[in-house]
Amino acid sequence: MSDAHASATGTAAPAEVTASVSAPVPVPASGPAPAPTAVRLDPGALADPPALRDAVRALDEAGVRWIVLGDDGASGADALTTAAWLGPATAQAVLVPEVPVTHTEPFHVATATATLDHVSRGRGGWSPVVQTSEAAARLTGRRPAAPLAETWREAGEIADVVARLWTSWEPDAEIRDEVTSRFLDREKVHYVDFTGTDSVGEEFTVKGPSIVPRPPQGELPTLVSADSPEAAEAALAFADVVLLAPEAGVSGEELRARAAARSRELVVLDDGGTVTADEALALAAGSGAASADAPGPAAPSVPPAGAGVRR
Repeated sequence: MSDAHASATGTAAPAEVTASVSAPVPVPASGPAPAPTAVRLDPGALADPPALRDAVRALDEAGVRWIVLGDDGASGADALTTAAWLGPATAQAVLVPEVPVTHTEPFHVATATATLDHVSRGRGGWSPVVQTSEAAARLTGRRPAAPLAETWREAGEIADVVARLWTSWEPDAEIRDEVTSRFLDREKVHYVDFTGTDSVGEEFTVKGPSIVPRPPQGELPTLVSADSPEAAEAALAFADVVLLAPEAGVSGEELRARAAARSRELVVLDDGGTVTADEALALAAGSGAASADAPGPAAPSVPPAGAGVRR
């Protein structure tokens, strides 16, 4: 990865890391089932924006807390850009796009996720995913593919520098002074001067500062879909929330205990399954949600999306 505060453009490549698939929650005879805490939408759902919007709005109204937008780099639109588009159409849920990070510049990850937090009024999150295939590496052509453990190690460094870029603007850096025509106080915007090691052992640097003002949350919650032992180990290092799949080879209790031993608080959830837009509508209806045809909120409120997570 290149240095400079807006380094060379990186193109997101297909991601191999996804959440596990489970069936939608059935509706018991006694009444609606409770909404799952987290639901991941299949990457293909992003190819039909109107249907996706209806599905996400229905999940939001049903009380799903974390809505994860899958991104494999091939099946549909970019999940991060799509999440920003969905921000004004929702009011409660945290919108969590998967972000392929192995071949994407950290600076661009930081600015795009900060933008998501602004347009969703403090309900942005992100879920870094990694790429290990030669096909993904060829899409950018900058370096060869790397093993899963090394890509997840690098993801931790990317999460670190992304958080530094988010907070490179102090909370009161924006002054918007019409008299002096100053938008910000330059003394409250800082370089990050980060140096890291990528997944193939090469050094990369990020100068900063960010070109997007500090996100409303300061730092967005980081969600990791732990569907391998490597992903679970990475989650211990930098995640705030984990969607735990059986393939991780570890229980939620063990993961929380290991996080506590590192003085970290980790929210561990069983994922609500990977669903299509139609399945999401059915899941929301079974949870007692309002009709997906109902008009969306005109002015989304600002829930405490980062409550209980890292600051």
